[in-house]
Amino acid sequence: YTNERLGEISTIIHKDVDNMEMVVGHLWTRMSADFIVALILGIGLFCVDWRMGLTMVAILPIALFSLYRGIRSGMKAQEESQDNLADMVSLFVEYVKGIPVLKVFGGKGMFRDRLDHSVSEFGESSKNTSRLAAVSVGRYTFLIELAFALMATIGLWWTLQGELSLFAYLMFIIVSKEFYKPFVNMESHWLNYIKVKDSYGRISHLLNAPVITNPEQPKTATHFNLSFDKVDFHYEKEGFEMKNLTFHVPEGTVTALVGSSGSGKTTITNLLLRFWEPQTGSIRIGGLDIREMDYDYLLGKISVVMQNVILFSDTIANNIKVGNQHATQEEIEDAARRAMIHDFIINLPEGYETKIGENGLGLSGGQKQRLSIARAFLKDAPIILLDEITSNVDPVNEYKIQQAMSSLIRNRTVLVIAHHLQTIRNANQIIVMDKGHLVEYGTHAELAAKNGMYCKLLSMQ
Repeated sequence: YTNERLGEISTIIHKDVDNMEMVVGHLWTRMSADFIVALILGIGLFCVDWRMGLTMVAILPIALFSLYRGIRSGMKAQEESQDNLADMVSLFVEYVKGIPVLKVFGGKGMFRDRLDHSVSEFGESSKNTSRLAAVSVGRYTFLIELAFALMATIGLWWTLQGELSLFAYLMFIIVSKEFYKPFVNMESHWLNYIKVKDSYGRISHLLNAPVITNPEQPKTATHFNLSFDKVDFHYEKEGFEMKNLTFHVPEGTVTALVGSSGSGKTTITNLLLRFWEPQTGSIRIGGLDIREMDYDYLLGKISVVMQNVILFSDTIANNIKVGNQHATQEEIEDAARRAMIHDFIINLPEGYETKIGENGLGLSGGQKQRLSIARAFLKDAPIILLDEITSNVDPVNEYKIQQAMSSLIRNRTVLVIAHHLQTIRNANQIIVMDKGHLVEYGTHAELAAKNGMYCKLLSMQ
């Protein structure tokens, strides 16, 4: 999901799923009924007079082939239109989220031009789809009407010549109207089919994303030291490459990951969480390859506290409860106290039942981060993945966060992504990353004495 924009996923969930519901709930039923009606009437009319029956269906293959050609060209146009719709929705979402920034920096005009261009592209592609549909439907309708006219004309001639009874002729004129109706209905079925075919492809792409499979006999860890053993990894569409990464994190210690942006620090945490899978090598917890563990068990042993806290439009209690869905109110409040956010919560109008806006709307950065720490306390996992979270908060919140974090990491295995090197001087070990490679490894004192990459980063601060 990191490669898909929010607007594209939103379009799939709303529009494409709605299109598929239409097929499952309505379209297949109508098409089946139309097919059965046409089949029964066709057989009946052929029994009345097989020559008139052949005349009745003579042009249908040409009409259906014309419809098929229209479907092929229409699907390409519909796919382009849906892609443009997803782009437009994504830009709308970005625009709404970025209004404060655009106002401050005067970028509204530039972004509005992009938005206008996206709307225009969607409009043009929609017009093109409608134009192709109109031409194809018009051609198909003409051929169906021509088929009826041909049958009526030839039938009249045979009737006048005495080769066909008046009863049979009138029977064909009246009943063939009902016979042709299902074929006329295929126009609308075709338009719906084009939409559904494209929607099905987009939904299938989403549903066919690789999933993590659990081992038949999963193992559980008794110790919680971490190790990366000759791990190779690269992203599919990016130039980043991690080669032969090997390091060990003893249980109950704090290990800091240091390096410039793009050096591989976040990739290490994503690999440990199995958000990505390494191409070669192994990642172990307590000596066990994490692929030998049940995935839910693995995630249950790891708490994540990041700078960009994700909060949901729900009560504060339920947001903390994400860390442990079976927690009692007493346990939730205890976690909040340890995260030094309890006093703030009880002073809110509805306390723990206070609803917060989407992504913590109305809360400060420090308050969001302490709620994230409360989640980690509630989860009580033996491994902590920590993105240094005191870099964008005021001194008061920073003090409270540091106090809470000191309690949280005690006697746990901690992997911290460090941005301010002064904060990790007391780490048990420091790993210095550069372009996916481990370039230095040791304590602060050991690395400071080497005059290498760590010293260079330290001097920049």
